[in-house]
Amino acid sequence: MKFLFGVLWLAAFVAAGLVVGAHWPHPHGRAAGAGAGAVLFGLTLWWNWLPGLRRKLGVRWGIAQIFWLLAGFIAAQIAGNELYEYGVPALLRLITHAAPPNAGIIGAAVTGYFAAALFSLWYIGRLGAARLRDGSPAGIGWRPAPVKAYLLAFLFAVMIIMLVIIIVHVAPPDLSKLKNMPSAKLFQSPGPGALVLVVLAVFIAPPVEEYVFRGGIFAALASRVSPFWAGVITTLLFMVVHAPEKIYYLPGFIDVGLMAAAAAWLRVRFGSIRPGIWLHILYNGGLMIAVGLTG
Repeated sequence: MKFLFGVLWLAAFVAAGLVVGAHWPHPHGRAAGAGAGAVLFGLTLWWNWLPGLRRKLGVRWGIAQIFWLLAGFIAAQIAGNELYEYGVPALLRLITHAAPPNAGIIGAAVTGYFAAALFSLWYIGRLGAARLRDGSPAGIGWRPAPVKAYLLAFLFAVMIIMLVIIIVHVAPPDLSKLKNMPSAKLFQSPGPGALVLVVLAVFIAPPVEEYVFRGGIFAALASRVSPFWAGVITTLLFMVVHAPEKIYYLPGFIDVGLMAAAAAWLRVRFGSIRPGIWLHILYNGGLMIAVGLTG
């Protein structure tokens, strides 16, 4: 019966997506709508909202949750991006009955990231306050750390930025390829939007990503393997997620990998993700300063 209900609900969501997609100003509107319907079906099934499919579940935290956390993080970012890029013009067209200006890639990027951040806060936050403040490898590690931890984070950031400068001088990047990076296209946008992106990259993205990777994902892995392997796997996942930013300059994987590994070490050594957040902020900010100074 649950299988039958599942098939019927999935068909209903996909059909609704096809209807919406038919009126979506996108060359692949129907396919995108069907995909969005399937994603919404999965989310409602996951949250136990569908009649005939509800079941009482405790909050589990293991390998499966890593998949759902990463999938939800990426899907929320894409959904927020698409909603802003296509939803805002559609809403303006409905209100003004005129062709609105393009919503802009900066607003879409910021909206998408905030959607991903809210999803991550909700999904990990279901574990409860006690688990969030737990400094053990299986906890999230949202707790204070000694001053020594932040000083070490500062030292790691300085060393990694210096290494980046050396690597760039030894193996100069092809600037024509770097222009194809998603982040490069965003920062080339005129106006104050670039300042918004700097704030997002330096002060908002680091806490969110540390909360997800060195918090939620690390805790899920550490409940199955040793903290060492949890750190290794988390670092590799972090590098994979940041591949679109590094694929045009492969040596860039070195510094992002070192930053992730250092943040994981700080997480284990001091039982807190906050030094890693400080390291991540300094790393992102230092890279931007270095790029600005070198042109």
